[in-house]
Amino acid sequence: MHFHPGGLTFCRGQIKQTVSAEGRVAMKSMFSALFLILLLAFVPRCASSVSQEVIFCDPPQAEIYWGKAENSLEKTGLKTPNSRSISASKLENWCYQVRKEGYHDSEITCRGEEGFRYLDFHLIPIKTAITSEPPGAIVYWGTTKDRLERTDLRTPRVITVEDLRTGSGADWNDWYFQVKKEGYQDSEIIFLPRQQHNRDIHFELTPVKR
Repeated sequence: MHFHPGGLTFCRGQIKQTVSAEGRVAMKSMFSALFLILLLAFVPRCASSVSQEVIFCDPPQAEIYWGKAENSLEKTGLKTPNSRSISASKLENWCYQVRKEGYHDSEITCRGEEGFRYLDFHLIPIKTAITSEPPGAIVYWGTTKDRLERTDLRTPRVITVEDLRTGSGADWNDWYFQVKKEGYQDSEIIFLPRQQHNRDIHFELTPVKR
């Protein structure tokens, strides 16, 4: 359908095409403005050249040690998980290690001056193998010699810090062990200080005289 106001002719299809073209121009302008806003927000971060360092560990709450070389690591007082920002001007080669009671120390990992440092350590529990002759003795343990607790463990048994009762307050330091079996005298009490190696305990039980 055509209209003829003042001798001019307008077509509805032309009006639709004109509106559609104007919409496309408006959308393009909007996207351009949005891109400019994002660019302006991003540029200052690039200009600051800030790097991120993230350190994880399984299990968590491991103590972080670091330094410029493998033989110069220092205790930081920080625990995993931990993250920090580092200025590009302070980026340098850096070495890391994590340690936790009852676990072998982690390997030492050194990194260069990369922009993002992500470290994920996995600690291996220290194993203590407890055996007795005869086997089947009940294991007792504790942090003090005069207050040993009975466990549900029997010899032979391999235990780790993960076997400790939650909330016992034990940290695997200065740990005492003893085994008991019906018909035999209680074993001697063995003291084991903190170690970074797997260890073995063996008890020889003496029959009770009848």
